Amino acid sequence: MPFFIDLVTVVFEPELPVLRAQAQSINLYCQDIGINTIYVIVNDHESVAKQIDPAWWGDLQHRVTIIPRRVFSTDFVEDGWISQQVLKTLGAAISFNTWSMTLDAKTLFVRPLRLTDLMDSQGRPQTGQLGIQPVFESSARIVGELFNVDVRRQLGPGGVPFLFNTQWVRAMIADIEQRTSQSFPAWFQAQGEVTEFILYSGYLESAQAMDLLYNTQRSRLFACNICHSEVESFDRKFQEMQNSLTTSIHRNAWSRLSPEQQKQYHAFLVQRGITL
Repeated sequence: MPFFIDLVTVVFEPELPVLRAQAQSINLYCQDIGINTIYVIVNDHESVAKQIDPAWWGDLQHRVTIIPRRVFSTDFVEDGWISQQVLKTLGAAISFNTWSMTLDAKTLFVRPLRLTDLMDSQGRPQTGQLGIQPVFESSARIVGELFNVDVRRQLGPGGVPFLFNTQWVRAMIADIEQRTSQSFPAWFQAQGEVTEFILYSGYLESAQAMDLLYNTQRSRLFACNICHSEVESFDRKFQEMQNSLTTSIHRNAWSRLSPEQQKQYHAFLVQRGITL
């Protein structure tokens, strides 16, 4: 199979156990998407990089490249949510492949992913699209003002796993630096409310390229994520996990689950061959 996709995941030290589980899941379920490089970017002290073992990725260990964030030669804010988004975007931009699939460290694949499932007959990722949620309206406004476009939609699944087109994400970064006369990381982190996926979607919208690059009418990236505000919906979410491509539980949500719910999730992962 030709190399087609790079993976980009960003991690900080408390997430290392779940990163190891993610590595297992990638080795189990992502052998058939043409992975060339798995970039693991450490959004933490440089010593954390030494704690990551490429052997966690099994048969794919020779494809793992561990990158301390200092290599990007920029300052990072203390807010890890913001710096993580910058690093995911920069990680996609350094890829030598056509596509970069960005992940959070807690993103676990729980069923097989094949390139023929992911791409349509025109070679476009089948991501679907969704409207801008109220919580992200300020992000859409900032992006719209930057690119002089009305941002009403973003590419699916609205979070990770997300597919960046490498050529276009590089062009976006160059465009932003020209418009703002700032480095991309400095501009992005100064906004505080912009999300990387709405930014990229808005850029493609301004270039009228979204529907050329992506199949926005059909989605094959079914993700089931539980954040801190969704703990009370665990039972419903757990049922969604049975048919999803990826799952994740935010650490602030995990601490609020009951011991029985935690056991239920662990058992589900074990059933899928993943040890957390």
